[in-house]
Amino acid sequence: MPIYNPPPVASGGGSDAHYVHVQGAAATTWTIVHNLGKHPALTVVDSGGNRVYGDEVYVSTTTATVTFSAAFGGVAYAN
Repeated sequence: MPIYNPPPVASGGGSDAHYVHVQGAAATTWTIVHNLGKHPALTVVDSGGNRVYGDEVYVSTTTATVTFSAAFGGVAYAN
């Protein structure tokens, strides 16, 4: 399965922090350590470029997990 290479994340001139998590190995639960100090909005995209929805849990203001019904790799954007 090819790994999705996300496009560069533009800052847009704002000061809001963001993080891109690359999940290279297929997994049903992704642990995203973003260190943003907040509960960011999460957008998950699979290796085929499709948006995917899972069960999001904010473990802390620096870590989130997302659980899916099947294992796959891709990218999560935390904003």
